[in-house]
Amino acid sequence: MAALGPEHSCRAVDFMFEPDPRAKVRAVLDEFAPELIALSVRNTDNQNSCFPEFFTPEDRDFCRWLKTHTQAAIVLGGSGFSIFARELLEYLEVDLGIVGEGELSLRALADTFPDGDWRSIPGLVWREAGRLRENPARALADLDALPDPALQYFTPAKYHDTMGRAGVPGVITIQSRRGCPRCCRYCTTARIEGTRVRTRSVARVVGQMAACYERWGLTRFYFVDNVFNHPTAYARDLCRAIKELNLPLEWSCLINPAYPDAELFHLIREAGCEQVQVGNESGSDLMLTNLGKGFTRRQVEETLQLLKQASLSYNCFLMLGGPGETPDTVKESVALLECYEPFLVNLTVGIRIYSHTALAEQARAEGMISAADNLLWPHFYLSDAVADWIWDYLKELTVRHPNWHF
Repeated sequence: MAALGPEHSCRAVDFMFEPDPRAKVRAVLDEFAPELIALSVRNTDNQNSCFPEFFTPEDRDFCRWLKTHTQAAIVLGGSGFSIFARELLEYLEVDLGIVGEGELSLRALADTFPDGDWRSIPGLVWREAGRLRENPARALADLDALPDPALQYFTPAKYHDTMGRAGVPGVITIQSRRGCPRCCRYCTTARIEGTRVRTRSVARVVGQMAACYERWGLTRFYFVDNVFNHPTAYARDLCRAIKELNLPLEWSCLINPAYPDAELFHLIREAGCEQVQVGNESGSDLMLTNLGKGFTRRQVEETLQLLKQASLSYNCFLMLGGPGETPDTVKESVALLECYEPFLVNLTVGIRIYSHTALAEQARAEGMISAADNLLWPHFYLSDAVADWIWDYLKELTVRHPNWHF
């Protein structure tokens, strides 16, 4: 919303804490009478192969209800929409959407819709003459050209203080860079943010954190960067600047084992980081290769060793059931993490198959899915070698390790 600028009058409806979201929307429609309504679709399902839950029918019901109460044009965006743009336009029965980084494209749409040259906007997907048309998305070259997120339209203190299911209070998300240079075979980040890493200036990032503290008293943050520890030099400078704020801030981030760095890990702790998430996904060299992770078991071990030396608490992930997975590779991954005793281990069984990924191509080649399958509906890659065995194994494993969850 901040990117729309003062030229456009905006309202936001945050469903998170609304007891009756539709009543709130109806009140805003009556009072504000918008010409354009932007809806963000983040997740289409829960990515859980054991108990899959498809969220999108609820989205369709809402879009249908919305169109009975307003003549405003509806435009979709968000990471979930960027992955399934054409599928969601069809399923949600909406005519406009923006793929990828949408701040400047949404502003351009607001500037020109409906009578201007809006059909040339980067990332735009729209329905015209009975067919869908799509413009290539364009990554933003200068992230500092964007204003800070417009938290004032929402209730940041509630997100900060509300207890989550894990029994800990919430955090405020912050982003210091976009793009990911890794080429994981199942991942959708390249379609959403691209593979070229672009950073915000360190001053802008720490200035946003300081402003959140001064305006709302917010102290807990989570960096949503895909890889916090790359580029390493930038991450070091950012940690030094956070430390120099000398504010009672706590934060966490996601690091990639491809870039182990002792100096950075010490700086992360000194800057107030309470915990890091390690995107290891496996402890088997075979599976790391098959998943396209681009790092080795040795690098995973080096990362965990350096985190221990830096006295940094860390969580790990095991993504089980991918191409080539066997009971032996599962046990190899489990044995590795048992040696290093993470604070928490998140276990995932089966890998959600997304369009435009190498995993989707492999699944089609193996007959696990067909070319006709609409991947908006959840489909999972699960190796036949572990499909019947792994559930009982994990139940026994989580009894032994109460801090391991699936």
